[in-house]
Amino acid sequence: MKDEKVMITCCSDGTRPVIFKIERLDYKVLYIDGISCDGCREKIRSALETLDGVSGVTFREEFAEVFLEKDMDDARLAEIVERCGAYRVARID
Repeated sequence: MKDEKVMITCCSDGTRPVIFKIERLDYKVLYIDGISCDGCREKIRSALETLDGVSGVTFREEFAEVFLEKDMDDARLAEIVERCGAYRVARID
């Protein structure tokens, strides 16, 4: 395939061939200081999802996963988060 993020594969379930389309998701992990409630998370999620190239944001206990359709500069992601209020991006992986 021409898209390096998509792979087509197949196998058999014993009775018929099964075809799978597998898409690779790129994401960055943001460690954000200052989040105290779900309102904080929602404010940050909404701001990040307005960026062209961000397809979704999922919060975990200690970090946020930002799913990307294209590469995004770490400084830009940190800037958007820190504009939301008293938050600081400690690290991006």
